Amino acid sequence: MNQAIDECKLLHQLADGVVVVAYEAGSVRVVFGNTAAKTLLGMSNPSSDDTSNLVQLFDDEIGQYLLDRLTHGDKDGAADACFYQKNAHTDGVLQLSITAVPNHPQLLVVIKDYTRTWQLEQMRTDFVGNVSHELRTPLTVILGYLENFGMMDDLSPALARGTKLMHEQAIRMNALINDLLMLSRLESDETKPMVAVNMPRLLMQIFDEAQATNKAGHLIDLHLDTDKNILGIESYLYSAIINLVVNAIKYTPAGGEIDISYEEIADGVQLSVTDNGIGIADEHLKRLTERFYRVDSGRSRATGGTGLGLAIVKHILAKHHAKLHISSQQGRGSTFRMIFPTTQLADGLMK
Repeated sequence: MNQAIDECKLLHQLADGVVVVAYEAGSVRVVFGNTAAKTLLGMSNPSSDDTSNLVQLFDDEIGQYLLDRLTHGDKDGAADACFYQKNAHTDGVLQLSITAVPNHPQLLVVIKDYTRTWQLEQMRTDFVGNVSHELRTPLTVILGYLENFGMMDDLSPALARGTKLMHEQAIRMNALINDLLMLSRLESDETKPMVAVNMPRLLMQIFDEAQATNKAGHLIDLHLDTDKNILGIESYLYSAIINLVVNAIKYTPAGGEIDISYEEIADGVQLSVTDNGIGIADEHLKRLTERFYRVDSGRSRATGGTGLGLAIVKHILAKHHAKLHISSQQGRGSTFRMIFPTTQLADGLMK
């Protein structure tokens, strides 16, 4: 008994909030909250007999999640969950980590003041977005003049070569700025409404564009095994898919094979882009979606890559509650799979 009291005293000394939510006697109630939880959540009485309503303490989504996990149990040992919610008493942001208490119908909620980290992330996102936006105008002017210079017939060979190289690098810089702006939009609080996206039509458009730019004689195939629509943002989905297709074209030797397939699976739909190109070594696979990570920097620059493409794909899929799976073998090719859950499917075809 004394040991339990001492442990409670220690929990009250923590800077992070600790709340235990339990399912008892047919109802969900808060059975413990430490002093930090009282401050962060505004709990009226953080003690063992606190019966505060979940809706009063947590956002609707989080309260419903807690209720579902407690009343329906942890199916297959549900993993820990992490949520963010506004601090009701300040302009800050709270990070809530939720985990099950072993062998008890209880959930442990650990609350951290995430405000400072959130502010730093916002500052970084705003900085990248603002700088990228400011660079677009002067770079557009530079590109315009370089294009004009490149069309002049009276340039010396040395000047013509220098103008060509500057133009190529300016195009690469423009692509980098566009990718940074895309990442900035994805990371910001900008929200676009999700609608039913006609995936067969979108994939046919991407297939036609890939064929039109297929200068290396690749054999590009499209297999549509389902007509399921995805609830999403069409411009973002287009960016993610075309990114994978362009990468497959870039890193597959001339005359190679590229397969785009869209099929229904047990827990949703899967969109795959497979090639028989140069492949990727195992040690690089886990880091491919990091910003500016390059398997071979020289090769990536030679193909005009910015090092941000797969980071953009990852962010777009996260917005659509989808996952990216990558498998590859050096010298034999790669497969990039986008898996969209059943909850992200939209019924019916769009016109």
